[in-house]
Amino acid sequence: MKTFLLRTALFVVLFIFALLCLLVSLSTYKEVDETKTWQKLHATVATVSISEEMRSKGLTYCPLVNVTFEWNGQQYTYPLEISQRPCRTSLESVERSIATFREGKVIEILVDPAKPGRVKPGTYSLGGGFYLGVFLGTLALIGAVAVLVFPAKKSVKLTQRESISHSTLSKKEVQEKVRELLASGTAKSEVFSQLSGRGVKDSHLAYCIASYADPIRCDEHDRKVNILITIMFVQALIALFLGLDIGARMGPTAKWVIGVSMTLIPLLLVWGFYNHRVGAYNAYILLALPQFPRSLAGFTSSPATTTIALAISIVILAFVWYVRGKIFPDFVFVNPRKIKGKYFFTG
Repeated sequence: MKTFLLRTALFVVLFIFALLCLLVSLSTYKEVDETKTWQKLHATVATVSISEEMRSKGLTYCPLVNVTFEWNGQQYTYPLEISQRPCRTSLESVERSIATFREGKVIEILVDPAKPGRVKPGTYSLGGGFYLGVFLGTLALIGAVAVLVFPAKKSVKLTQRESISHSTLSKKEVQEKVRELLASGTAKSEVFSQLSGRGVKDSHLAYCIASYADPIRCDEHDRKVNILITIMFVQALIALFLGLDIGARMGPTAKWVIGVSMTLIPLLLVWGFYNHRVGAYNAYILLALPQFPRSLAGFTSSPATTTIALAISIVILAFVWYVRGKIFPDFVFVNPRKIKGKYFFTG
């Protein structure tokens, strides 16, 4: 039941994220596509200004660029639609968006023949955001379908009396044999001896053996794993709010795209911890270690906050390392334990 709920939650998150990305990209595409029938003209930048507005997300800056042009023998002055959502909470970002527009400068524009008041820059086209949205949306959709279609793998036990042929095995076959033998109670060192030299490198074989999650160990330390999962959910929530704050400076749509994107890594780690995948533990360790030097960057300006944040990060990393050691005792850093050139396994 827990597996079903987790798979369902992961599917919903991936599907909503994919739908959001693809809808945003589709909206951008339609808006750019309709400008193909618009008239291309030359216009003069009349005025450039930035207004301040108080909105739900706080003080917002809106650029206003008025251009003057002639159309059907008449002169018009209308605001230029720089982008879909030009208003932002970051003044620096708004200033950059209008940096190329100077009063008196002649620019190319696109005018809607049906509504001359709709004016866009002549360079208006699909930007990198469109292709990023399509890529992320497609990737998330593939992930959602994979979660829905592919069932969780179940280990098949092998009795002690079954013998293993000495033919060469592929990596996938070796992984299956390792799971079968260990599930049947065969010692790890014995499994290594039986499968060594069967078509895969000893390092890969040792990794497969060391990464096997013993059901007994998993049950013994289930509470620790649940605590770890809870921590990851909290980090996912923090990442969501942080992403919303960063994205809000770019636009109302960008805040959701960035916010949901930043929650994907913690949620994937949740999936890995719940399914007892050593790769999730190793990934967290490799992602967390490089962050410590960056955390110290703000020590001079706010030493107390930096110290607390660094201490929390160290405690979480130590706990992840501790739980991994309980479930996967044969790992040293992110590789199987090796003593004097030989792999060493417990149990």
